[in-house]
Amino acid sequence: MKILILHASAGAGHKRAARALEEAFSLISPDSEIEVCDILDFTAPIFKKTYGVGYLDVVKKAPELWGYMYSQSDKKALDPTRKKLRSFVNKTNTISFARFYRKFAPDIVICTHFMPLEIISTRLRKRKTEASLFCTVTDFAVHSLWIMENVDCYYVATEEAKRQILRRGQPEEGIVVSGIPIDPVFAKGLSKEAARKQLGFDPSQPAVLVLSGGFGVGPAVELIKSAGAAELNCRLLVVAGANEELKERAEAAARNSSTPVTVFGFVNNIHELMDASDLIISKPGGLTTSEVMAKGKPILIIDPIPGQEQRNCEHLLEAGAAARLFDVEDAGHKIQSLLSDKARLARMGRNALKIGHADAAVDVAGDILKRHGRRHNAYKSG
Repeated sequence: MKILILHASAGAGHKRAARALEEAFSLISPDSEIEVCDILDFTAPIFKKTYGVGYLDVVKKAPELWGYMYSQSDKKALDPTRKKLRSFVNKTNTISFARFYRKFAPDIVICTHFMPLEIISTRLRKRKTEASLFCTVTDFAVHSLWIMENVDCYYVATEEAKRQILRRGQPEEGIVVSGIPIDPVFAKGLSKEAARKQLGFDPSQPAVLVLSGGFGVGPAVELIKSAGAAELNCRLLVVAGANEELKERAEAAARNSSTPVTVFGFVNNIHELMDASDLIISKPGGLTTSEVMAKGKPILIIDPIPGQEQRNCEHLLEAGAAARLFDVEDAGHKIQSLLSDKARLARMGRNALKIGHADAAVDVAGDILKRHGRRHNAYKSG
């Protein structure tokens, strides 16, 4: 069995979902040959930079512009002329991918981003492949760019997302509310006290985890300063991601803080830091919030990007698993208010578990293998 998992490096979540599925397939189908690829690696450097880095630049510097672009493209993505233009652009910029695809000849293709999904959908329409095609949507709502033909099954996070795809013509049996695939490690966990002890922190002291995503985006420094001004009786665990400049500024702010702060760069044990925490502060990216929900942790949402993150934010608030921080200068007071209301924190944590899907990656991988098997058997008998 040859399995191809495709993502695009526009944000970190698509790759993390792809890697989670790779891990899940390796657990339940160890004899399969699995390839995980970034579709942008098959494009020219200028295209990759414009598509991937350009997205991050717009999100950081002009989030309102991104929100407008998100809304407008959602309304117009299914226009036939626009679909033809996108297909032409994708095809002309991924010629080397076509060669790779023919050589690898996958039996199953899973996409965690809409760009490769459109490419494989087109190949199926033109009968250039017989692979089974599957899609995992990496946010709680479904942008129209995800809607394609020839998809055997969509895996989505919510019932609302399922209804969105149903309205666009996908048959109900081809949509599963599975949750967003996350690393299977998030299905396991330690108590807060045990995790703190393992990490070398005071087991009795509350901990608040501040996440900046893999690329290090967000007001981590301002959060440290606000927490320090409030002289909080907790430890801040600040993850700056791959942003070395943010890490250095956060460390400088931590040295002057009356609230104890530990600053991390890029880490591979985020699940342990979550275990150690009473509260998690983060932007509402689809993968990060799915990991937080799987851990049953309350989340304080900061700076949602207009568009997909705003929709994620609204879903979490409606579910009662999150609170919203509108003014970063008020962070110290907001953290103190939440930590002192243990009943509310516990309720938010229970609500998080209700919408969490810790086993999503394994569930999705298992369902894909079953569906492909049924299709293959039907093809042989036909």
